[in-house]
Amino acid sequence: MKKTTRAGVALLVAGLLAGAAVGAGSALAAPPGHADTAGPDLLRAPAADAPQLENTGIWSADPVGICMTSAYRHGEYVHQGCVYDDEGGGNQYRWPNDTLLRGYTYPEDPAYRRNAADILEVRMRPEGDATAFRVTMNTMTDPELLGLTLALGDSDVPREAPHGANTVLPADRFVTVHGSEGDVTDAATGATLPDAPRVHVDVERRQVEILVPHAAWDPGTGTRRVAAAAGLWDRDAGAYLVPQATADETHPGGAVLGDPTPSAFFDVAFRFHEPFEAPYRDNDQKRAIANGDIGEFFADVDFGRLAAGADDESGVPTSGYMTRVFASHFESEQGRRLPSDPGGPAPGTGTQQGGIATGSGDGSGDQRPSLSFGYPCRDDCVPDLAGRMQRYMVYVPEAPAPEHGYASMVWTQGYALRPGDDVAGDRDLYRAFADRAGDPTMVIDVDFRGADNWGYGQGGASVFEALADARRHYDLDTERTSMGGFSSGAYTANKLSLSFPDVFSAAFICDGLNVAPSFPGLNGVADEVSETAGVDSLTRHEPGSKISALLPSRRNQPVIEWAGVNDDFIPYTITRERADAYATGDYDYEFVSHVGLAAEHLVMCKNGMWDLALDHLADGHRAVDPQHVTFVRNPLMDDPGSGLVADHAYWLSGITTRDPQRLGAVDVVTRGQGRADAPVPPSQREVGQTEGTFSPVNPYLREFRHLDAPVDADAQDVLEIRSAGVGAVTVDPERAGVGCDARLDVHTDGPLTVMLDGCDRTESFDGTDSGGLATPDTFAPADPLAPVGNPLQDAPVPAEVGNLPQPPLQGLPPLRFPPNQPGQDPAPGDGAQESPTG
Repeated sequence: MKKTTRAGVALLVAGLLAGAAVGAGSALAAPPGHADTAGPDLLRAPAADAPQLENTGIWSADPVGICMTSAYRHGEYVHQGCVYDDEGGGNQYRWPNDTLLRGYTYPEDPAYRRNAADILEVRMRPEGDATAFRVTMNTMTDPELLGLTLALGDSDVPREAPHGANTVLPADRFVTVHGSEGDVTDAATGATLPDAPRVHVDVERRQVEILVPHAAWDPGTGTRRVAAAAGLWDRDAGAYLVPQATADETHPGGAVLGDPTPSAFFDVAFRFHEPFEAPYRDNDQKRAIANGDIGEFFADVDFGRLAAGADDESGVPTSGYMTRVFASHFESEQGRRLPSDPGGPAPGTGTQQGGIATGSGDGSGDQRPSLSFGYPCRDDCVPDLAGRMQRYMVYVPEAPAPEHGYASMVWTQGYALRPGDDVAGDRDLYRAFADRAGDPTMVIDVDFRGADNWGYGQGGASVFEALADARRHYDLDTERTSMGGFSSGAYTANKLSLSFPDVFSAAFICDGLNVAPSFPGLNGVADEVSETAGVDSLTRHEPGSKISALLPSRRNQPVIEWAGVNDDFIPYTITRERADAYATGDYDYEFVSHVGLAAEHLVMCKNGMWDLALDHLADGHRAVDPQHVTFVRNPLMDDPGSGLVADHAYWLSGITTRDPQRLGAVDVVTRGQGRADAPVPPSQREVGQTEGTFSPVNPYLREFRHLDAPVDADAQDVLEIRSAGVGAVTVDPERAGVGCDARLDVHTDGPLTVMLDGCDRTESFDGTDSGGLATPDTFAPADPLAPVGNPLQDAPVPAEVGNLPQPPLQGLPPLRFPPNQPGQDPAPGDGAQESPTG
């Protein structure tokens, strides 16, 4: 039975949907006159304001935005530090060792936020009777906790930094600042000079302005050496806090065992040659701080050019590897996540920043133990990297951008992996895609606030924030953006590309999990059993997190997936479920099943076999206004506080399910465009083999189907709508190619409201038949272990296993897995983007 209503109901429905709907923003690349609503509003939002990036007083230059680079701008020397590279000195931990082991660790007092000595930016400029410096910190809750030392000028031999820093570096003068106080010492004698610096602290902007009078140090108009480092200040002792073996409430930890005088510095500026593959771009810093000699890190600043107001961008790279910093729209807390922060992981969860969680932190509550790699950090959760300033890595091709801009691929890593983990020799992910002849592609590798959050909450939002930032700074073709990822990052790639399919031209899923969170291996087998039994397994999974239920949203988005028949981490049956869905459906897909060494989870996506993906991802453009849209609405994945509400796709919006705790699907065909789906060809199979970095012969089975373009058909003013579990949907008739009086042919399994946007028309329908459209399964396994609660809550154990002493292994080379190609350690500054280790 059909009931017709008009404006009154339209306004009522619009009001009810307003809280969930994502409004239209400015066009990305939609047809003229159309607002492109693809993806979350974060893609179209202006750059976020961050207090750390604001200028006041004498400062006016824009920040550089690329880590470890400097520029002369408007009479200021501006140096961009990175974020979360404040790990002090010690061993060169790489994945997976660094999921448990740390360098320096902060005192447990929450005021430090595990990030109080993280230098974001250093800038300087000459003034009339002084030299002005401004140091911006990533985190600042109390400036009295911070100690800063500037090393000004040069010396024939390294000098001992003052105030118990246990560090040497060349200098003529040392300027040390803590809170709003400071002093200048003669580097040769250690004597305190009578002319003290004038210090002003802007806590809101996390900036420390230091005016060093010329009477204490006058750079003149020559080129002078400048260095800077940050540590923690001991207010009672009037000296730097020196790390001990393990941190406590008031002392940092992480000192290398056997070192009686560990350096007090956590972060050092002007590190221009840090290798890109180090997790936080602090490989050389760790070694230097552990040795107590940071003399290799400095800037030669031409004060004559500053006085003349010269501009010079020659130190800012325009191609190759870069780590960019950007301001997020979100900051639940400053710095890093603390165990007391809300929304914490369950006991047994592995986290990137804190190691294995025991669950004794207040923020974890009384959750029952759950073995998992990371955890879904939702709107009520403080993510691992909580601060406003975030980062991502890009590789900008050497070749100039094509007429419509570079294609781009957004990449999300697996558990505890960072962007640099894919920088591994001349067959790495970046250059394979970026340097394709005739089709250069920029890779955007997103850290998403700790890489452990499975694409939920602020972690998922940061993927779109990074993409938006890259589009603001580089010439990118918004019609050719693909989404890819590895392991739990492949889960994220699936989740985001299926939730917002109209953003991405294609998806590349490299050995992806199917539910969040997961503990691969044994738990993967347990998950298979638990699904059959209807109960959860050792890992407590997020309701509604199953990817395969969302696959129908991929109707207009080609996909390539890789899996391993003998995969040791992700049982083949998990990935095979999606392969079978592709084969039996009408998807444009490639599914590659690897065998042998290349099938191993930790090798597959590091084996340099990118040729199998390049062709499939190269030429496709995203669908903007397809004639056939299928979308699975999953309200259980919504994080509205983080800007992630997936209730729209193409020319459909305001899609709501009748039950907010269950999934629904809608399928709409417009006959107004004069196009129809082409016949679906059968799937094909072929066996092949390819070369790899770790194994010369890698056999695989390739299953695939590629769809033809839509065929011409008679244009009719008709919308054919099928609904299964969906209670409301809005159609943009202009984009669909129909008029306001279009005939609506509707099949629904329950009450359905259809609104034609801009037409003052709303129709309501009843029914019991969805016309063959399947109702998506809602993943909601029972949890028989829920009554266990957290037996470790308030137990006398650390909240996390991460505050451990450092063994004296700092002389060893980095331990990478998989390893870089022999003799290669990617670093900036040379055309090949590589330099021999050592």
